[in-house]
Amino acid sequence: MKNNTIIDALIGDIKTDQGLLSETDKKMEKLKEEKREIADRLKEYRRDVSVLLKYVDDTKRKELEELGFEFSDPNNGLNPVASRALEIIMNAKDNQMTNGELHEAYVKTFKNEEDAFGYSDFNIKCRPLFNSQRLLRKKGKDPKSSRDDIISLNGRTMALVKKEGDEKAK
Repeated sequence: MKNNTIIDALIGDIKTDQGLLSETDKKMEKLKEEKREIADRLKEYRRDVSVLLKYVDDTKRKELEELGFEFSDPNNGLNPVASRALEIIMNAKDNQMTNGELHEAYVKTFKNEEDAFGYSDFNIKCRPLFNSQRLLRKKGKDPKSSRDDIISLNGRTMALVKKEGDEKAK
């Protein structure tokens, strides 16, 4: 009889903890969804800032920088995503990598990876690099996927400019 009460207590504890675990999982899913919504809003703010940036004064620009917003050099005509991608390619071995590797390297530049654009949006943001022919794309093995496409710096001119700049810095 004493064993039955111990087993009954154990079964009760198991049922209670399973219920608590289920409730906690539901709460976590709700929190994850809330986090995604907030992250999406922050991405939208970044887009809004990039459009409105030309209208802000230095004080507001500094305030935005303190909030973690980065601005590309306005003289190069590239959006911040394209600027980062170009920098990544310029620092890559032989100035080339697959499109999938390029996106992964871009995502790794963020402290919080959720701040980075997804693969499709990233590719859209990088179009100016291909339109201006700063980067070249060679189709990969799978014609239906762009992840294996080889992305490379167009010519050696930019690579030489980068190396000359490094030598001058020494």
